[in-house]
Amino acid sequence: MYKIPAEFDIPDEVNRFQDDCDKLGMLCDMDNWYITDEWAKRFQTHLECLLAVAEAGNPWAQYNIGSLYIYGYLYSSAKAYEEHYEEDVIQGSLWLEKAARQGFIAAVDNLVVIGLGEEANRLRLISKMVEKNHPEYIQKWALDENIPVILPSFFEKVWEIAYGNKN
Repeated sequence: MYKIPAEFDIPDEVNRFQDDCDKLGMLCDMDNWYITDEWAKRFQTHLECLLAVAEAGNPWAQYNIGSLYIYGYLYSSAKAYEEHYEEDVIQGSLWLEKAARQGFIAAVDNLVVIGLGEEANRLRLISKMVEKNHPEYIQKWALDENIPVILPSFFEKVWEIAYGNKN
């Protein structure tokens, strides 16, 4: 798990959003779209509540807004999500970038793996360099040596190169 810097206060809006994500996760059906109209409305309300906190600079809220867009929580059908996918992933990536620049490492991870745009591409290039130069950040999965396990330190190093103090 990523270490979240102590100065990143977790606002009530973020806690409420994460509580609903946990509840939704219990209902998750991986074979079918599981966001109902009720859940989509709930997440739209979360977006509205998180927006002011994110705009004020809170990286937790920025990360969660990015997640709302990228994971399709705002849509009650897979078709609607697919129709908005590219624009939402771009919007979500912009919010993740704001959080990443402040040291929110989970946002760096998401940008590298699924982000779109110049910054996500730049971070992917950096991650390839880290993968090549720091194999210690990638372990073998105990059950299958062919499956890599990327340690949190991998994305911490990507952040350090991308945004950290270069002195």
